[in-house]
Amino acid sequence: MMVRDMFDNQITHDIYGNPLKKSNKRKPVSRSQKNEVLARQKNRCTMCKKLLDMRATHFDHIKEVYKGGKSKIDNLQALCANCHNVKTHEEKLKKVENRRETNSSKNNYFINPLTGKKERGDSLWKL
Repeated sequence: MMVRDMFDNQITHDIYGNPLKKSNKRKPVSRSQKNEVLARQKNRCTMCKKLLDMRATHFDHIKEVYKGGKSKIDNLQALCANCHNVKTHEEKLKKVENRRETNSSKNNYFINPLTGKKERGDSLWKL
């Protein structure tokens, strides 16, 4: 989607300097793709192996779209609603834990007021 102003200049950022949201690159999964995935899995959930009800079946990307995954048959799996929620929740928890680890490793030092140098270890409040 290309946005233009009244002088026909392309607008790439909003008034606050944030880039405009790009269009969603996720392609919808067609009915034939869904049928092939279900046939490959013998109409069972990938995780819990229960029979799937077509009304409550979720089709999930094995490799996420934002990481380069495509909406192709070999990258799709059918999950029941409960397993899809569990999988999504676990992925979000991993992201948060990774963020915490990277932030704690970056800030694992303090500046010693006596020497003025960076030192590893706990903060001054714990001394």
